[in-house]
Amino acid sequence: MSETLKEMPNPNREYFGALGTLRRKPGKEITIPALEVCVTGVRAKPENLAAYREVCGFADGDSLPITYPHVLAAPLHIRLMTGRQFPLPMLGLVHLRNKITQTRELAVDETFDVRVHTGVGRQTSKGLEFDFMTRYSDAQGQEVWTGETTILFRNRPAGGGVKKPPAAPDPRIAEYAELNAPADIGRRYGRIAGDLNPIHLYAMTAKLFGFPRAIAHGMWTLARSAALTGAQLGRAPRELTVQFKQPLLLPARASLKVVAGDKGLEFSLLGASGGKVHLAGAIA
Repeated sequence: MSETLKEMPNPNREYFGALGTLRRKPGKEITIPALEVCVTGVRAKPENLAAYREVCGFADGDSLPITYPHVLAAPLHIRLMTGRQFPLPMLGLVHLRNKITQTRELAVDETFDVRVHTGVGRQTSKGLEFDFMTRYSDAQGQEVWTGETTILFRNRPAGGGVKKPPAAPDPRIAEYAELNAPADIGRRYGRIAGDLNPIHLYAMTAKLFGFPRAIAHGMWTLARSAALTGAQLGRAPRELTVQFKQPLLLPARASLKVVAGDKGLEFSLLGASGGKVHLAGAIA
């Protein structure tokens, strides 16, 4: 199914449809259908972009932060997941990883055509994985930004996998930056990004889904990490990858470890005690 919209949907209105997906009862054999939604003439709203920069720590500039197009297209992700043809309940899905690539900097006043489509599902030891592909094309029809978001639906019992031995210490010289996540960051970021998932808002609502406290949005922790790391890169990034490992319970103080890699900078977000790795990625 393919749908073309005249304008970007209201993210808050789209998100209310998520509650209705809780009634879905997927069977054992789950097929992710080929779904696509497109919007033409998409442009960042200055007030929303300014608020996003502030909450994530990006400096002002003439180009969009590399993570911002994902947020701009988020209503299209939600529209596909709340549509009647999508088989899974939206709430409870687990965000696993992202890969973002841009061929050039995206100017803040440009308009783009945006297309989001599903990828084929694949069964893993932890459950069913599937992808959302997000593609931005400029006025000349050139694809300038792509994002691959991998999601997990847990339809396998937890545990049972082979545990990997602890990794050997990294001998490379590392730099560290402090990352603070206040208790209200889920509500602040959620209003800007249009992601009002209850697990991010309050301890009370997060407990309904098995979390002891509210957890930070994965895309906020990635954006905050990219803002801190990108400042060291010294140029506009072209690629950003991340794997989310453990949720960041709010409020939190964490350390961002940064080391020089072959093509750019590698980073990992460590818990205050140093034992937990919340995410690991690279920017180049």
